[in-house]
Amino acid sequence: MAAFEPFQPNVSGTSGLTVKVTGNNTPTSVSGTLDSTAKYAPSVLVVNNGTVTVFVRMSSEATPTATSSDVPMISGSSRVFENEIPLGKLGLAVLSSTATSCDVYFVPGQGGV
Repeated sequence: MAAFEPFQPNVSGTSGLTVKVTGNNTPTSVSGTLDSTAKYAPSVLVVNNGTVTVFVRMSSEATPTATSSDVPMISGSSRVFENEIPLGKLGLAVLSSTATSCDVYFVPGQGGV
C-alpha cells in the first residue's frame, strides 16, 4: 500500500524549504542541511537535475561526506526516501560521479515511501 501513497511536499505556502546541493566538478563531496525543526517531514524527495550520476548521503551527521558507496541517483531521476530526523536537521551530501557539476534538490514532505 505504501507504494501508492502520494508525496506531499512541505513547501506549499512556505519558501526556502527545498535545499539545493550542487555537486562540484572536482569531484569532491559537497554537503548541506535540510532543516525540518519547524515542520514535520518524515519523507524527503531527492531530484538529480544534473546530466551525470551522483551519489547521495543523508544522515544525522552535521557535515556528512558522500562516497561512491552511497546511494546512486542517475541523471534526471527522482526518488522519495524516509527522513531519519523528521523534526530536526538532516545532513546532506552529494558526490558527482564525473568532473561535471550538477544540482540535486532535497524536498521535505510526507508520504510517497
